[in-house]
This record gives sequence, C-alpha cells and structure tokens, in this order.
Amino acid sequence: ATKDSLQFLIEVHAAAQTAVPLPGNLDAWLPDAVLLDQQTIKGLLKDVGGGMWALIPPGIHRLTLLGRIGARNTIQIPIPLKPHRVTVQAEDWEIQGVHPNGTVDAGIQLIRRKKESSTSLSLTDVALPPFLSVERVLHLGLKWQMTTVIKRLTPTGIPAVISLPLLTGESVTTGGIQVENGQAIVNFESRAKEKQFTSILEMAPEIKLQAPRSAAWTETWVLDASPVWHCELSGIPVVHHQDQQGHWRPEWRPWPGEVVAIKVTRPQATTGQLITIDRAQLDWTPGKRLNKAGLTLMLRTSRGGQHTLSLPDDAVLQVVKINGRSQPIRLEKGALVIPLQPGKQSIYLEWHQPAAGRLRLKGPRIAIGEQAVNATVSFQMPQNSWILWIAGPRMGPAVLFWTYLVVVVLAAIGLGRSNISPLKTHHWLLLSLGLTQIPPVLAIVIVGWLLALGARGKYALPDKWLSFNLVQVLLGVWTLVALVGLYLAVERGLLGIPDMQIAGNGSTTFHLHWTRDRITGFLPQPSVIVLPQWIFHLLMLFWSLWLALYLLKWLKWGWQCYAAGGIWKKLPPRKKKIKPPPIPKTQTE
Repeated sequence: ATKDSLQFLIEVHAAAQTAVPLPGNLDAWLPDAVLLDQQTIKGLLKDVGGGMWALIPPGIHRLTLLGRIGARNTIQIPIPLKPHRVTVQAEDWEIQGVHPNGTVDAGIQLIRRKKESSTSLSLTDVALPPFLSVERVLHLGLKWQMTTVIKRLTPTGIPAVISLPLLTGESVTTGGIQVENGQAIVNFESRAKEKQFTSILEMAPEIKLQAPRSAAWTETWVLDASPVWHCELSGIPVVHHQDQQGHWRPEWRPWPGEVVAIKVTRPQATTGQLITIDRAQLDWTPGKRLNKAGLTLMLRTSRGGQHTLSLPDDAVLQVVKINGRSQPIRLEKGALVIPLQPGKQSIYLEWHQPAAGRLRLKGPRIAIGEQAVNATVSFQMPQNSWILWIAGPRMGPAVLFWTYLVVVVLAAIGLGRSNISPLKTHHWLLLSLGLTQIPPVLAIVIVGWLLALGARGKYALPDKWLSFNLVQVLLGVWTLVALVGLYLAVERGLLGIPDMQIAGNGSTTFHLHWTRDRITGFLPQPSVIVLPQWIFHLLMLFWSLWLALYLLKWLKWGWQCYAAGGIWKKLPPRKKKIKPPPIPKTQTE
C-alpha cells in the first residue's frame, strides 16, 4: 500500500479450473486492473453482492490487483477466501486484521498514518464507513470481570475491523480475539452484526474509563458492583442509576474524551454473629419409661464451620438430619458437633432419654449454642394423665379449672346459707365439685332446679288453675333436664377425660404449646404436674355413690314440694244458663 494506490499479489494453487473470489467489493474497494501471470485476465465476473470472481486454470498462478485509494483515510477490504499467509508492505498505512503469524480474519482495515493525500476525493471514492456501538459492563464481585458487546449500527455488507483500547489491567479471556499493544482487534464479517468477548480485570483501588476522541464507535459504560464493594463515582453524571429490576447499576453514555473514575474500597468488617437461628422447635413426648424428643433448628450462617449443641447427659441419639439427609454424627458427653455450610439449612435431631419422674414432668435442658428467635416447645401428653398444674413461659397454656373452682366454692358457700333447700354448705360443695365436668350452663340448671323445688314447697302457688298447672309442667320438664345433667356428670366422671379447662397459645388437653420470641441460648423448660387418670375416676366414683345416696333423699323431698297444695287443678265446671218462662199471650194479641 502506497500513499495513493493499493496492490495485491495473490498466489493461487488450483488443482482444477475454478473460480476464486477476489479481495474487496463494490461497497469497499475494487481494483482498476486484474492481471493473471502478468497478462490481462479474461475470465472475470462480478456477482450480485458487488464482489469479483476470477477464473483460474489448473496450476500455480499469480494474480495482481491494482487500484487507486483516493483521498480516503480508512479502507475496509473484505477477504472472502482466507489465504494461508499474508505479508504486508505499507509505510503510510496502519494495517489491522493481520495476525503476527500471517493469518487473517474476514477482512483487513487500512488506516492512513497522515491524514492527507495527493489526489482529490471524487464521488466514486465516497463510501459510508462502518459505525459501531461498544458497551462495557464491569462486574465487580469476588472476581472482577468485564463483558464487552460491540454492535454494528450501519448496514451490513462491508467487513469491519475495530481496534478497541483495553482498560488498565484488563486481560481478554475469549478465544479468537487478538490483542496488540493494549488493544483488542475485533473483526466483523460483512454480514456480522454483533461481537462479544469477556475479560478479567485486576483489582485496583481505582478504575478509570475514558472515551476515545476520534473513533468509529460510541461507548456505553455500566457498573455492576456486588454489595461487598463500596464505589465512589466521579466524572460525568450517571444516565441511569437503576436497572429494570430496581438494582443499583449506574450507566454512563460519554461523549468523546469524557472520563469517569470509580474508586473501589471494601467496607471494613464489623463484629457480629456468624450464625442466626430463625426458628427452634422442640417436640417432647413423655412416657412411662422413656421420653422421646425431637428438635428442629432453622439457621443461616455466613460461612462454614461447626456448631455445638448440648443435650442431656442421659440422652440416646437416634437421628441426625441436615437438610433432610441423615448424617453419621455421634453424641459425646452430651455435646453434638454439627457441620455447617454457608447459607440456610435445616437441622433435625431425635433422641430418647429415661423418664425421670411421674408426678412432675419437666422439659429437657438443651443448649442450642446461640441466641434464637421463634422458640417453641410442645408437649404431647399421655392419654392417661390428669393435668393439675402447668408452669412455663407466659405465652403458653394455663389450667383455668382452679379459677373456675374458686367461683364454684364461693357460690356453694352462699347457697349453703339459704333455707330454701335442705342442702347444707358441704352438700353444695360436693355437688358443685362433680358438676365442674359438665358445661356451666347445665350446672346452673341443676342448681336452679333444687332451688325451684324448695321455693315450690315454701311458697303457695296462685289459685288460678292455669298458672298453677303451668308452674307444675315447668317443674316437671326442669326435673327431667336436671336428671339428664346429673347423668352426664356421672358418665364423664367415670368414663370421660378430666376437663381441666386448659387453654392458651393453641393448646388442648393433651397438646401443650409454649412460645418465646427470643431466647439467649437455652430452650425453655416448662413443667407439668400430673396424676394418673385412674385417681380422677376413683374420686368421681366416690362422688357418684354419694350423689346416688343423697339424690334419693332429694327426690323424696322434691316430690313433697311438688305435691304441696295439689299436683294438678282441674278446669272449673261451667254454670248452666236458666231460660226464663214464656210470657202468656193476651186476648187482644
């Protein structure tokens, strides 16, 4: 390549007569003359795309292409058929696209070193050079990487070679990209629209981005920084601060020569917990000989390591699962070492231990090793237990029977001072104790029945037959309802489950729940005082026998009260109307 002309010398080895595509096309550069072995070639063809083809006979031949360059400072020449080796002689031009080993990509680019020419620019020399857009995305994570995307903005048809300056400390990792003098040589085929390559950046306290002043492309810079880095931006303003998902991802679109500096520092680490226990749940099932326990922990950790749990000394470990998979971990002197991996994980433990007591059941002492939130302890009580008292965290179950019993005792003392019924204070107390196992409304009906019978015998009923009979019918129905209530009290006392009115935090008679929002390192240890259920049934048997003995006396007394003044009044007979005698008729009538 000289100042104003270009010459190609091509050596072609043909085993048979064939057509060979020549460098250049109508949109880029075409030769003025084509010689085959120093003779004007006869077989020459121009295709639809503007390219030229030469007919080559068998053998080794030399093609010579001669053409003018004109006043253009940049020339893109496509190479349709890649040669085995290329040599260049050009003093006034910088050649891009030819590798040091002599190979070439889809085309070459000539850039004039001095922007001047001895010939004037004619209309035939005018061609629209390729124009591109370059987007650099900096990914700052544990490793620094950069993705560069190059897009063609002008129409296809002309090959392009771009010499893209690399950043300080940037190393291209994508294959096929040639790097020369700190620049990446990217070749665009005539039909290629986009190229992309990745590279690695060296970690440095500052990243400097500068747009070239005269280049055939525009640049866009995007910063994608991980939260582990703190970035201070200076230079031109940011065009967009966030991406479509709302993440902080600043973007710049510089003009030629504008600069952006990014100072990158890593925030200093602060002291804090490496492990966070989000939930701790203990399911405890006491038995006659063995107590069964299951512990579930949901925790998060920022790095791997080991976590130690402390179980009771007499515990016999049965199952250890981490994220649902069984692990062969042994319990040594009450200490259990759990291996942890960074992230969220679930730990499940199951063990047995001998039953310590039968009257006072207390949860096991478990040290989970760290502070925790949402701690839950659940007791699955045996079906043959009689729960008398519950102690534990405030957010848990409570035995409401004793408060109800205080009210019942006060009511019995008040009823014992009344003279309406023959029942004394101790009678009312014993009767009320047995009636605590039925609904309070039904117990009130039974107490009211006894008071109503006493009032029936002490006070006279109205003389009107309708009012008298209505009262008698009401007392009869009331008596049937009261007897049914007493039967239910006996049945529940002898065959049913003791109703201790246990409620609170979703607890039932045999399922007790305690919850604490935050614990320091030990799970709560609630306790329950229980008796065997047969003791309750035995007491209710004595109460039933007492009730049967006194109920006969109360029924006899009740019948006397019911029959006082008569049981039923008949409807009084109606008086017959006397017809007056007929009046005799007079003679005049």
